[in-house]
Amino acid sequence: MEKEKLNSLHKVILEIALDFDIFCKENNIIYYLMGGSALGAMRHQGFIPWDDDFDVFMDRDNYLKFIRVAKSKLDTKKYYFQEEDTNEWPLFFSKIRMNNTTFIEKDVAHRVMHHGIYIDIMCLNNAFENKLLRYFQYLSARFLSASVLGRRGYSTKSIFKGLAIKISSIVIIGFIKKSLLKFVRSQNLERSKLVGHFFGRAPFSKTTFLTSYLSTPRYVMFNELLLPVPKDVEKYLEVRYGGEWMNHPSQKEINKYPSHAYITDTKKDYKHYLNQVKG
Repeated sequence: MEKEKLNSLHKVILEIALDFDIFCKENNIIYYLMGGSALGAMRHQGFIPWDDDFDVFMDRDNYLKFIRVAKSKLDTKKYYFQEEDTNEWPLFFSKIRMNNTTFIEKDVAHRVMHHGIYIDIMCLNNAFENKLLRYFQYLSARFLSASVLGRRGYSTKSIFKGLAIKISSIVIIGFIKKSLLKFVRSQNLERSKLVGHFFGRAPFSKTTFLTSYLSTPRYVMFNELLLPVPKDVEKYLEVRYGGEWMNHPSQKEINKYPSHAYITDTKKDYKHYLNQVKG
């Protein structure tokens, strides 16, 4: 994405992030920057320069509270709450999108849904301490994600991956889907030393970390904002990105993470571009 366009996008995402932070404070909801957003905060004091998204996560209790409160209190003139596991948005995390903006991604361009600029809100789940059970927990989430991707028309050059996605989209419905989801969330009412983000892109070894890493949020600079990260964010980032996480990656590594956006516009509503997408 062009630098000027990316800078404009970052400004809008920061506006959403500020409003989201205020909303969470007003409603006693605890959240943390995650993944690339946490890495950006610690390594760049803001966005990773080539990144075009913004991610946070919460534990299950805070996530459920957020969904409940967002449905009743979110400023719907300015924002749209895109809830997880719905016909519109079947993936297992939620989004807040800004109205009257455009952020259309290729793999969902033809879906009937809100396509405004957004931030992602992810849910952490307590993880089994037994490694084998934890791996089945991870696999269950992978199968669930694959089933959704298949129904969204996701395409891949990998024959094996494409076949797995196709089969999952046919098989994982109804009772099977409910059972897998129940298993992924089965430890949330138990005390656990581990917590995992199972619906992300991280491989199994980088999915879970000690619950104690979260604790009371630590506030750090993110561009001009003060935003929360896990108390032991350095340890979390080491699990997620390895011990050299403070080092800048090579161009080859950067190329593995292309821009999410297909069409972006910080001033115009996404409906303005729907005919272009259909064309």
